[in-house]
Amino acid sequence: MKLRLLSIASISIVIVALTATMTSGAPAALKSNTISPILKSAAVSKTLAHPGMILVDPETGKSIFEYSANSLRMPASLLKILSATALLDYVSPDFRFTTEILTGTEPNTLIIAGSLDPWMERNGVVAIKMGRVSLPKIVKTALKKLDSDNGAPIKTLRIEYSKMHGPDLDFIRAQFAARNIKVTTARVTVEKAQLNSKESIAIFQSLPLQKIMDWMLIWSDNTLGNRMAMYASMKAGNGYSESGIQKTFVKTLADLEIDSTGLIAVDGSGLSRANRVSAQMLAELLLKTYENDKYRTIYGGLPVGGVNGTMTKRFVKSAPKAIGLVRTKTGFLTGVVSLAGYVQGGDREYIFVAIADQIPKNRTGAKAARDALDIALAKFAKPVPNISPSPTSDPENLDGN
Repeated sequence: MKLRLLSIASISIVIVALTATMTSGAPAALKSNTISPILKSAAVSKTLAHPGMILVDPETGKSIFEYSANSLRMPASLLKILSATALLDYVSPDFRFTTEILTGTEPNTLIIAGSLDPWMERNGVVAIKMGRVSLPKIVKTALKKLDSDNGAPIKTLRIEYSKMHGPDLDFIRAQFAARNIKVTTARVTVEKAQLNSKESIAIFQSLPLQKIMDWMLIWSDNTLGNRMAMYASMKAGNGYSESGIQKTFVKTLADLEIDSTGLIAVDGSGLSRANRVSAQMLAELLLKTYENDKYRTIYGGLPVGGVNGTMTKRFVKSAPKAIGLVRTKTGFLTGVVSLAGYVQGGDREYIFVAIADQIPKNRTGAKAARDALDIALAKFAKPVPNISPSPTSDPENLDGN
């Protein structure tokens, strides 16, 4: 497992370095007797309060250090890694969600044929800037056509919709109501929506799934995490609801030959304090997804320490030498600080997971726990030999996007 670089300009340098490494014999792994004292000292400290922790050598697939790695813990947002993995079981990274608006066969009727786009935007300016489907634009486009067909501004409107999220539909309804239009809505099947439609007005497409997933992981978007997990549940035949998420996650892990005994997934965001997963499960998941082309794009969505997303401020003061060398998903709840991802340790990246869910339930305790993890990782985080890390504000994804 070699370094996934953060800038295209560094590729030629890396090729030279990796060639030198390959021709100079097998790269040396971190030694357990060197790493174990560092991580154990952090694990047993009052600051981390006996977390579930594991460090895995990707070359061998074996752990270098474990501490309560099989104990079930509150993962917080680490659960989003499972949401992303499960979704990629059923949807390709280039998939786009489509929303079509049509006139109905009855006068003053609007048909919205959605596809559960998880990332529609209420602010038109933000939508343009981020390439998201604009809800205000949907309203304006529909209203222009409806008024034209009516020969005058409409006063009443019936909206028939399929596969739309409740909050998005509520926003659309409110936009029409604000224009003094009396609105009624009816949920219909996809088939009936098409049957009742007369003329297509416009089709709106989301960004590719990969872009949406990157945002979810980099910024730990809870709404996206939950909606993606429910979408995976629906595609798996378990319904578009939180109740199907656990069954879907269990299947995903089973397909990867990962033991999911004890897993509890109440949601896909990690917000529920009832969620349970072990550091061992997540470490195996990170190893299996990294090695599998179907899932490897998850790697590119993980924020980089001191560079972007939820890791922007990490390491900057606590351990600056590790900036750009740690790529992980973060997690935080009251009394919980977690981390799961990859640490550059010289010639290879190591898989590291820590779930500290017994820390003091205050900001001071959370900051201390984050700093303790950063400092521990920095003690063995090193760039590829003879190459300085070159972090950018726009890390490359594995597919080049």
